[in-house]
This record gives sequence, C-alpha cells and structure tokens, in this order.
Amino acid sequence: MKKNHIIKLLLLSVTLGILIDITWVRYQAKKRSVETVSYLTESMDKILTQVDNQLTSLSNIYYPCSNESRKKLEEMVFNSSILKEVTYIENGQFQCGDRNTVPLIPLNSQHLEFITDNDNYVIYRSRSQRRNIDGVFFMIPVNNGWFRVLFDINFIDFWVNQLTEKQYLYGCMLDNQNDLSYRCEQNQTSRILFSRSLHSKNYPFSVVSGYTNEMLINIYLHQLPYATLIILSLSGLLTLLGHAFFNWRTSLHIDIQRGIDRREFVGFYQPIVNSQSGEWLGAELLVRWLQPNNKIISPAEFIPTAEQSGQINKITLQLLERAASEKEKINSISPDCYLSINVTASMIANESYVDSLIEMINTHHSLQTNVTLEFTERETFANIEISALQTGMQKLREVGVRWALDDFGTGYAGLSTLQALSFDILKIDRTFVASSVTDAVTHSIIGNIAQMGHKLQCSLVAEGVETIEQAKRVAQLGIQSSQGFYFDRPMPFEDFFTKLESMLYHNQSSAPQVHIEYNN
Repeated sequence: MKKNHIIKLLLLSVTLGILIDITWVRYQAKKRSVETVSYLTESMDKILTQVDNQLTSLSNIYYPCSNESRKKLEEMVFNSSILKEVTYIENGQFQCGDRNTVPLIPLNSQHLEFITDNDNYVIYRSRSQRRNIDGVFFMIPVNNGWFRVLFDINFIDFWVNQLTEKQYLYGCMLDNQNDLSYRCEQNQTSRILFSRSLHSKNYPFSVVSGYTNEMLINIYLHQLPYATLIILSLSGLLTLLGHAFFNWRTSLHIDIQRGIDRREFVGFYQPIVNSQSGEWLGAELLVRWLQPNNKIISPAEFIPTAEQSGQINKITLQLLERAASEKEKINSISPDCYLSINVTASMIANESYVDSLIEMINTHHSLQTNVTLEFTERETFANIEISALQTGMQKLREVGVRWALDDFGTGYAGLSTLQALSFDILKIDRTFVASSVTDAVTHSIIGNIAQMGHKLQCSLVAEGVETIEQAKRVAQLGIQSSQGFYFDRPMPFEDFFTKLESMLYHNQSSAPQVHIEYNN
C-alpha cells in the first residue's frame, strides 16, 4: 500500500471520527436537555406539592390568622431553607404572616392583578412588599383567601446552577403568565440550541433547558482530549485494517493469477432437466478453484476480486477452452448438447475481448455449434453502451452463439432492454421459485414472467428447484426446463459424464445442456 494512500486513509479516518464525535455531542446535548428539563420540572413539582399540602392542611384545621395558624406558619418557615415568608391574603389585603399579624396593608397593583378574578394556583416573580427583596411567589387559593409563599432566590439560584451550569446547560423557569420567572432574562438575546421545554402537569410553571453557543463550545472543549485520543486510536486501527485488507486483496490477486497460470479453475456440472418428464437435458457448469492441496474454493471468495481486477476475462477463456475438450466427449454420446457460459456485459462491449472469444470458438470445432453466453440481470446495463453491446452480441451470433439472461425478474433489465438485446433464454431467479409454493403473489409473478418469456419467444429455465412441490408448480406453469438440488447437486465432469452415459443407456435423457456460472 503506497504511502500517499496510507496518508489519505488516515486523514479520511480522522475526518470521519470528527464527524462522528460532533454527531455524538449533539446527540448527548439533546438527550441531556430532555433529561434536565424533566428533572427540573419534577423537582420543582415536588417542592410545590409539599408546600401546597402543608398549607391546605393547615387551612382545614385552623382558622386563618389564629394563633395556632400563625405558629404553624412560623414553624414551617423556620424549619425550611427554601421559604423566606408565608402570608395570608384576603380581599386584596395582607391579613397575617408567619411571624406576626400584619396591618391590613393592600397588595399593590402588580401583585393584585395575579389573583383578581382567579381561583387557581399562581406563580410569578416580583419584589416582596414586606421585605423589599426579589423572589418567586407561589399563591395557593384556600377558603376565602390566598396563602402567598416567597421562595428564597438564592436557593433557586443554587438549585438551577447545580443542575445546569455544571453540565454546561442553560435553564430557566417561566410562570403561568409566560413571563420570565428566573434566569431566563440572562440569555434573551442569545439563541438557545437544542432547547427543550416542559410544562408542569400540577402547577402553572414551565422549565426551559438548552445550550447557548458558548456552552456548546465548552462541551466540545471539555471532551476534546478524550475525543482526540479515541479518534486517533480508531483512525490508527482503521488505517491498519485498511492496510491489511489492501495487502490481502493484493495477495488474493497474486493467488488468482497463480491459479490462472496453473490452470486451477475447473467446472462442476449440475443437471438441467425437462420440467415435464424429468429427463436430463444437460447441465450448468459452475466454476470452482481447485488448489494443489485439493481444497475447493467457492466462487464467492474470489469472483468479486477477479471481476474487479479483470482476471475474470482470462478465467472465462480458460474455462471455455477446458469445456471445449469436455464437450467433445459429451458430443460423442449426445451430439445435440449446448454449452452456456456466464459473461459480463463489459466483456461483450469490449471489441478485443469479443475477438478473443471468436478466435477461441473458431479454434475448437466442438464450440462452433450449440454455444450460449449468459448475462446476469443483477448486473446493471446502465454503464454499458447498448450499441457496443449489441455489436459484440451480433458478432458472436454470426459464429453460432445464442444469448441467455440469468436471474431474470430481480435486476435492471427493462422490457426495452430485453427487446433491444433479443435474448434466446430467460432463467427465472431462484427466489421466485422458492416462494412460489407458499406465496400466491409470487406464484402470480412467475406466471407473468412465463407469459412474457413466451411472448418474447424465449425458452425458460427455472433455477433453484429444491422440492417436489416446486418442481410440480414449475411444470404446471409451462416452464420448459428446471434445475436445482431436487434433481442433483453440482459434480465433477467425470461423475456427470458417467451419469449421463448411464441415463442415455436407459433412454432417460436426450439433449444435454451444459451451463457455466461463476457466482454459485
């Protein structure tokens, strides 16, 4: 792996790590906003409920402003670090408080407006007439009047500060008039990011939590050392893995080339049968990599790399050459067999490669008749110039080649492409066959595919037939040929030839069909 490639991979990994870190911080910011606003609301609800229950119970037991009532109010404030004062108000005037009986002083208009024509809880921020201090007031309706509770502003400051600023969060409270109750005025000109608000279900206030730009920057800076360590570690790991993968791919390229040079790629034959009678009509040839230690490698392990490197072209020519000699033996007992080989659209659009195929066919007499080349519909034709593809297909038609489309119904070939390329054989994908027995919709789709094949004057082959029920369903739909594990598994040429010879001897088969494929 080249040095500049390693540097690019490292930079890409670092960039990806930074993007992931930013996304993670944003996710955590949103999550923390939701959790904080919920906790603030629940905590304030708990405090207000406790005060509400105490004063409501007091009003039910004692007459307002009685000695017993005032004594309880005094104890309530004395034993609380939250409350600064509790007063009883009736007819818009102070009646008594937690310390003594107060003169009948009227509420000023600022306070009075909150309780006029109102019989619900009230929360607002203002200055105390009695103490001339700033605070948050909680008004509780009882009997014919109100208990008014003044909360310590320093307590609220400490409380909100502990839950927000230490987490680089911004938070504030709003009263039931939707005015600013506490701390909100600090950031009225700042845009709050990831803002979350929650209204109390029991009392007339809401809590807002979120982040200013400065707070969000502080979060990034706070976790930057840890994030940097993680990003660099992961980037190094990804770079090492990429380097190892590149070396593995390079090694696989070398191994494939060595296999080509040693002619280690062979074909296994899987029978194709007549859907009605069950007679063998031929076989599909599936490529295998037979290594010197007799280990057989599945095409899934090497075909993608071979296609990417272009080595598949040489493998295809070698398989065709090997199949030519094997086909001579098959022709000696069944001269009507035809051979089908998987190719890619890019191969046939390549004029020089088409010439190589034609030269191979002209060299071997057994390949000059009954040869089929096959595309898979899973391969997109979008990046291939159709005119070049048509030219290559026509040149090969002129030397006797027929054309098939594999995996039909699953890929990119539209009706216009089918008509333009004029296939002779359509192979129905195994996924349709597998679900045709239990799924009525799939059964209908296969029926439509069969009708389309007949209209296009194409022969049909059903792939992946594995049960007797599937075999019967395919036959009922008028699909001429079938293949799959139900009939037989792929086998070396020698085993296939022996079985074919035995079948012909017992008059159980007539026209074998040989088929090469790389991706099975």
